[in-house]
Amino acid sequence: MANIQHVATRIFRHVDAGHLPAGYALAMGALVDAYDDDPDFHEWADAVPGSAVEKLMACMVRNGAWSNQEWLREYVRVCTLQGVCTLQGVCTLQGEALKESAA
Repeated sequence: MANIQHVATRIFRHVDAGHLPAGYALAMGALVDAYDDDPDFHEWADAVPGSAVEKLMACMVRNGAWSNQEWLREYVRVCTLQGVCTLQGVCTLQGEALKESAA
């Protein structure tokens, strides 16, 4: 079970110290909002370990998707279908799926 508040505290501390880029703060803010507003994301975040949320943030930063709710929903859907969130696999699937849907 991911503790969003605990993850947020760590992420913001690392961003403030200059150990992580500002994109992580943007991604964490978007996840806190999604946790409050999106029942599917809330359920997913409560069911996965904190490391899965950290992988999600890395993918969000890598793809510049911190304000893209569609991207977040698709990420959670793919992770749920796969039963596991692997950083490279999901990031790659996400990028390709969203490129195809935009075309």
